Amino acid sequence: MTLSRRHLLKAGAALAAPALVGRAAVASAQTSFAGEALIVVSWSGNHELSFRSAVIEPFNAAYGTKAETVGGWDQMVAQILAAPQDNPPFDITIADEYTTSTGLGENLFLETDRSKIPGFAAVYPWFDEKRGDARKYGVPFGGGSLWMLTSKASGVAPDSWRNFWLESVRGKTTMDAAAFYWDLCVPALLSEAKPGIDEVFGTPAEMEPLFLELEKLRMAKWYKDGAELSNLMLQGEAEVAMMYSADAYGFLKEHGAEFAAAIPKEGSASYTNWFMKVRGTRHSELADLFLAYVLEKDTQQRFLDVATDFMSRSDLTAPAHWPDYPKSNEDMEKTFNLFSLDGWTKFGANWDALDARMKETIARTTSG
Repeated sequence: MTLSRRHLLKAGAALAAPALVGRAAVASAQTSFAGEALIVVSWSGNHELSFRSAVIEPFNAAYGTKAETVGGWDQMVAQILAAPQDNPPFDITIADEYTTSTGLGENLFLETDRSKIPGFAAVYPWFDEKRGDARKYGVPFGGGSLWMLTSKASGVAPDSWRNFWLESVRGKTTMDAAAFYWDLCVPALLSEAKPGIDEVFGTPAEMEPLFLELEKLRMAKWYKDGAELSNLMLQGEAEVAMMYSADAYGFLKEHGAEFAAAIPKEGSASYTNWFMKVRGTRHSELADLFLAYVLEKDTQQRFLDVATDFMSRSDLTAPAHWPDYPKSNEDMEKTFNLFSLDGWTKFGANWDALDARMKETIARTTSG
């Protein structure tokens, strides 16, 4: 899966300590973990950079700890399984619906005692409602989604997914060749056959209309990673793109004079980012402290200020770069169509057939 960078650590020692944790009373939490290490997995790339500067560094400044973040993609479950049960390769991992489903299937995550984490009171109910029984594990930090990116010179705004099919940008569009399930979400959002992205969870035969819609496009090229996407847009080979929210902030910060990006009016496909405590961690109490910390308002606001991912708390201020940031649980429901745990179960059952079908689509629409 899918997937932002930076900010200060000044507020450091002034940050309030969460009200929790076994050996650390509230008054002593800022010193009782001094010097202790903690390894937290975040998404590789821009998300990791933002997470390090906006979350990890201020945490260490506040508590004198030696927490660090390492990047992951979809290999975290395999890494935990390959390690001794009492010595996992990391203490906490980020987990979208796919990672959550596979990890829980192997009993790799520990349940969370929510009574020790006051931040849950401010979390949008949407997160628990979409999580089912898996909500017992970890804490919801936020989530990512699909954004539309357009060149201002094209005259096309990122206000509707339908703009991909405009004749004026024919042969000037691009989507992800690797994570094809997200590509399929775009025509699904436009279809009236089923609500949201529900068509993506059908049989291969039922999903055939989505492939046919993608084949109406003549891609400049299907990109393989964020760097290739950036090159295609900057060199003018593509003018309209599907972009992941984890990459949108950084790209717009550098190139906002020439490009625009937004979630179109039809809404977006999404995933949620929960942080899960890994079984066998030797830093269990510090992990609890960190899980509470990522639910704090100041922590989430710092991250949101340097990101285009959405956050789990309902009391944050919309950043200047995202003025129409969702402001209510109803906004969350309307804007973000979750690629759910149940959806992954249905999609995964047909993976080989769908993967082969997507390769046909890529071959038919471009030279690769």
